[in-house]
Amino acid sequence: MKRTTAFFLALILAFSFSAVPASAAEEASAETDLTPSDGLEFESNGDGTCTIVGIGVCEDTDIVIPTQSPAGDTVTLIAPRAFESLEDVESVTLVGYEYAVGERAFQYGEFESLNIVGGAPELGEYAFYSCEDLTAIQFSDSKPEIGAYAFQECGDDAAVLFTNCSGNIGKRAFQYGGLLSVVFSGCEMEMDEYAFYNCEDLKDIQFLGGEMAVNEYAFQECGDGAALVVTGGALELDKRVFQYCDLDSLTVEEAEQKAGEYAFYDCEDLTSLIFTNSAIEADEYAFQECGDKAVVEMTGCSVKLDKRVFQYCSLASFSASGKEFTTDEYALYSCEDLESVSIDCGKVSLGEYAFSSCEDLESVSICDNESEDNDITVEDRAFQYCENLAGVVIGGGLSELGKYVFGGCAENLVITIAGTQYTADSLEDGLD
Repeated sequence: MKRTTAFFLALILAFSFSAVPASAAEEASAETDLTPSDGLEFESNGDGTCTIVGIGVCEDTDIVIPTQSPAGDTVTLIAPRAFESLEDVESVTLVGYEYAVGERAFQYGEFESLNIVGGAPELGEYAFYSCEDLTAIQFSDSKPEIGAYAFQECGDDAAVLFTNCSGNIGKRAFQYGGLLSVVFSGCEMEMDEYAFYNCEDLKDIQFLGGEMAVNEYAFQECGDGAALVVTGGALELDKRVFQYCDLDSLTVEEAEQKAGEYAFYDCEDLTSLIFTNSAIEADEYAFQECGDKAVVEMTGCSVKLDKRVFQYCSLASFSASGKEFTTDEYALYSCEDLESVSIDCGKVSLGEYAFSSCEDLESVSICDNESEDNDITVEDRAFQYCENLAGVVIGGGLSELGKYVFGGCAENLVITIAGTQYTADSLEDGLD
């Protein structure tokens, strides 16, 4: 184990993973100075190409897959099942490999680390299926096409790292894996349905820069008190990507994030949702029934929430500041544990019933300043039936206040708009 770990760390240093573009695969390959393993078994195709068909007489414990045979033929395929149940090997490395890895080529292998550097490998279905001893899986400066189920049931508290990669992760590629962390750094990739489905031990999921498109259910039912971090770049989540996940926190900083329908549905253990200097869009029901007395903070953000995005969530507080904050109807409907709301954006638009039936809500502040440059719209019944609401402050620039906005609220509710105090009854028909 110690020897494998040392070898893996040495590879990390040699490959210089920081900010090397995918197009530099050949340069990265040259810098590794790794000697291809001898003794593997090849089969010539008779046209200057060949297939690796087995381990042959190779005795290396750290196998480096060659791109040519001893006869000079270019390797175009690692044959299906060529390295099935590979024993007495600690690591496998592919450097600058451009071709296919056949179905089940390495399945049941007992090696601990896999490194794919440069090239554009096509990993066939089940290529690394049930390699249970893997503790490290790393792709760098490459353009992988990862087939369905390629890494299913892999990993022993494994760290998965993609650095400066482009390409595709096929459906269910890592499902049921014993993974501890998944990190994408500077990647432009697409992830298919259920790619990391039911990776129950995941504690760390990171998207660092780049542009990622993540399809339906990709991380469904993942996590063990996991932290999800998005820093820089653009992340587009399709519907139900993280639903039923055991996430503890979501942190988004200086990024563009779009969450599709039900993207985080029923993530009951979320306690912290922090968005900073980001553009946030969320489709219908994106965070419905989420949270465990969660704190939501959106600082310096542009926010657009579709209808019912946070409805029925267990939120303790909700705050937003920045350029724009807009919600559709019922956006935070019936968040019964919510106690305070603070929104301070140049443009604020709250849809019908936006915070309706938030029974524990006590205080609301919307643009607590006298500036007429604010653009504030509050539609019908936005805070209806917030029975414990004691104080509301709305600053200057209110252009529309709909009907029954505070209907069914406490009789002693004090509403201050641009310095003037009102009662709920006096605002029943809105404010001209």
